[in-house]
Amino acid sequence: MLLMLAGLLTFGLTSCKNKKESKDIITKMPTETKKPSGPLTMQAGTIPPRTVSWMGSNYRISITRQPDKGLPLVEDASGNKYYDNKVHLLITRADGSTFVDKTYTRADFSKYVDAGVAKKWGLTGFNFDNVADGKLTFAIAIGSPDEMADNEFVPLTLLIDSQGGTSVLSQSQDSDDEEE
Repeated sequence: MLLMLAGLLTFGLTSCKNKKESKDIITKMPTETKKPSGPLTMQAGTIPPRTVSWMGSNYRISITRQPDKGLPLVEDASGNKYYDNKVHLLITRADGSTFVDKTYTRADFSKYVDAGVAKKWGLTGFNFDNVADGKLTFAIAIGSPDEMADNEFVPLTLLIDSQGGTSVLSQSQDSDDEEE
């Protein structure tokens, strides 16, 4: 019994001992954001085909955007590298025959943007806009590949005439530059 009393007394004394309060603040050190080990890909996808009435007939417009590892790399403001896109435009007539079948890259639009932009940014947007002045009108964007930088781009307009000829307008141009 004496032994048990000594054990309880020892336990009581050690458990009531004042703890030393630490003034140290424990936190995690911020980790550096790691750069990707290789090039990233921009968003790929197919815009749902759209049928438009033009020149008294219906035309079906299909647009597919894909990263292409064979094209020169582009980069965002942080220096992250991305594979540039290529865009395939297919326009078919109501009878199913092909009107336009062309693949576009940033190089097709480089003469319409500043040389620095043409070198670093990629082909980030390509959408059908409307029919205006007898031409199919497409909105093109050469911009930062970073999806969070959605307002960093140069807008261009691609026009396709009734013979399949194309011209490109930039906001700084007053007239068309014929391509084909």
